[in-house]
Amino acid sequence: MTVIRPTSPRFQISVTELAAFCCKSGSIETGALGGSALSLQQGQEGQQKVQASRGPQYKKEVAVSKTIDTEFCQWKLSGRIDGLNNAPFYLVEEIKTTGHTQATLPDALKTLHFAQAKLYGAMVLEDNQLDAITIQLTYFHWQSEQEFQFEQRFSAQELLEFFNHCLTQYSHWLDQYCQFLHTRNASLLQLEFPFTHYRAGQRSLSVATYRDIRDGNQAIYHAPTGLGKTAALVFPALKALNEDHIQQGWYLTAKNSGQISVQQAVAHLSQQPINIRVLYLKAKEKQCFCSEAMRQGDSPCPYQENYYDRLPQARQAFQAATFFTETEFNQLAQTHQLCPHQLSRDLLPWVDLVVADYNYVFDPYSRLGDHFEQHSKTSTIMVDEAHNLPERARHMFSATLGTNTLKRLREAIGHSPIKSQLRTCINKLRNIITENSTEEENPLPKNIAALQQPFLETAQQCLEWFSEQNWLLFPQELFEDMMTFTRFSQRLATIENEDRILLSPRYWQIQIICVDPATRLQQISHQFHSAHYFSGSLLPFDFFCRALQQQAFQSQLILESPFPVQNQLTLCFPLNTRYEHRRASHATISQLINAVWQTQPGRYLITLPSYDYMQQVYEQIQHSPLPVVMQPQSTDPVQREDFLNQIKRDEVLALVIAGGVFAEGLDLAQYKLNGVIIIGTCLPPPSETREQIQQHFQQNNQNGFDFAFRFPGMNRVIQSAGRVIRSETDRGLVLLADDRFCQPQYQQLMPQHWQLKMARSIPQLQQELRAFAQTHV
Repeated sequence: MTVIRPTSPRFQISVTELAAFCCKSGSIETGALGGSALSLQQGQEGQQKVQASRGPQYKKEVAVSKTIDTEFCQWKLSGRIDGLNNAPFYLVEEIKTTGHTQATLPDALKTLHFAQAKLYGAMVLEDNQLDAITIQLTYFHWQSEQEFQFEQRFSAQELLEFFNHCLTQYSHWLDQYCQFLHTRNASLLQLEFPFTHYRAGQRSLSVATYRDIRDGNQAIYHAPTGLGKTAALVFPALKALNEDHIQQGWYLTAKNSGQISVQQAVAHLSQQPINIRVLYLKAKEKQCFCSEAMRQGDSPCPYQENYYDRLPQARQAFQAATFFTETEFNQLAQTHQLCPHQLSRDLLPWVDLVVADYNYVFDPYSRLGDHFEQHSKTSTIMVDEAHNLPERARHMFSATLGTNTLKRLREAIGHSPIKSQLRTCINKLRNIITENSTEEENPLPKNIAALQQPFLETAQQCLEWFSEQNWLLFPQELFEDMMTFTRFSQRLATIENEDRILLSPRYWQIQIICVDPATRLQQISHQFHSAHYFSGSLLPFDFFCRALQQQAFQSQLILESPFPVQNQLTLCFPLNTRYEHRRASHATISQLINAVWQTQPGRYLITLPSYDYMQQVYEQIQHSPLPVVMQPQSTDPVQREDFLNQIKRDEVLALVIAGGVFAEGLDLAQYKLNGVIIIGTCLPPPSETREQIQQHFQQNNQNGFDFAFRFPGMNRVIQSAGRVIRSETDRGLVLLADDRFCQPQYQQLMPQHWQLKMARSIPQLQQELRAFAQTHV
């Protein structure tokens, strides 16, 4: 569905969309794979093979359309018929490439495909004033390259009755939607900023966002913590909806705390009369209503059984809602006993603001490609905490495969031909690693292209085999292995200049590493009407501008901290924390911590670059009277919750890992920090990946060490320091304990509001702390 504005509500609907809306029935396809899925490219290749086998009278890709006027709008139905024959009689052919055989093809899927073909047939019949027409549904089986068909002849009366019923149903839906848009726009026209006063810099950010949405810009905003970024972006995005600059806004987050900030912003906005629809996309396991026992057992999920038979009633209830957000969504799903995960996808085109994780837009294996094919050009994306995206994207665009994964698949799959193909894949992978293991620099190993086709074909056959099994009988690890194999195979087919391939003979493993994700991020973001990257930690600014896209941003904004600069004491203490000198630094670190505590006790975070270093420092001071606690190495939720509770004590020294969730993602709200002590420069540890990143940027005439190490490290420093000042009344210490912070190449990367002072000795450190405490009124 594409909405054409601004003259009047006009819509473009594809035949596929209309068939899905009006004719989908039955249950959600169960199984870990959701049925027999093929890539778009495979679907097109299968269709082309069928079309090429037809006779001279056969016309392919025949465009058809029809315009419908309703009470409140106009909409155009359009599509392309796969094949049309008009001799010796009219025949419309719909071609589907599938992994299903005729025996395994679900009836509901066949019915849906027939409905799509019947819609095409009715349009041909109407245009040519025919009395009857033949509909042929042809399936091309991807593995065997064999066809199987279903054919039926329809009279003009029965086909046009079906056609008009669908048109009437969808016209009614669009009229209801247009009525909602009218009330929504009227409320947005009157909408005011949800707070009495703008914070310092908040209005500048809001105005810049509005202008950049209006002008369709790619924009990047550094807006420090406490400025009120979420409200400053959501408010102008809603105003842009009213003025038809966009049709949908996407607020993308790196973690759940980002979604909470949107919920709070919407709650403030809803204190005014406002008609908007907000949808929160979440992972299936976080939304599912079913009990864990039901998800593990053989019994069908009641929320998926006959889902599409109950969906129309839920859609009508949704249309009646003028204000719709998370509470209303959960009530709707529960009332109609519908799977919330699937329901969120079905309502997606009809909401105003979508709140979702990065991966729904950027991850090639998770992104909602079908939706964005129709809607990206009329949607804006707002990327919260954008400093997290480059590293997240590097993982999204990378893939790893080892022989152990293929061996486990081979043992689990009970199909001899696939077992044989997996054995071939294992041998090919080992050969590639063996042949290239002696080469020192090897961005693209020789013969790597020979893996692409056999890997893709074998991975697809594994998926097809798995989709036909009772997947509940297999362990989750098998599905994960299959996805690892599939992802690697697909990634192998899309190697680009910014990729490097690492070979590991020790583990018989190949890694495809995207050392520079900016190119792919740019390709995705430019598909949207506009893109807005923002964070309180987009420093060093030039680094993030280059890390997020290769072209210069059309709009850039750097805002100063809204809080008094004198509220933060930033001290640099020269200390050698380089790897080979860390053991010698333990005693000095202990003295530093003790000096801070004796001068100004309170609640402190102490960040260290590695768990080993943290353990060593902890052992140095754990027997002292200091209230020191250490971040658990385990991800066990009970241990993590216990650690969080300890941090909330009035007096505590909490050791955490730089760059980790406790150093960067911690927002203690009323439990204010007295300070953060940052041990070391927080550089990422050396690795093959970091080495490849450094080489890539060095080869592109840039400082490779900066991009691979210094810039990411300084961002971690800035993130950790940002835990201290969270409001106008906060005061605290940021202590940078490393002699490299004395160097110009590090100091020039620090925020301008840091008024850095040197403390070259413990007594000088204590003197600065006492003076800072005395200035507090």
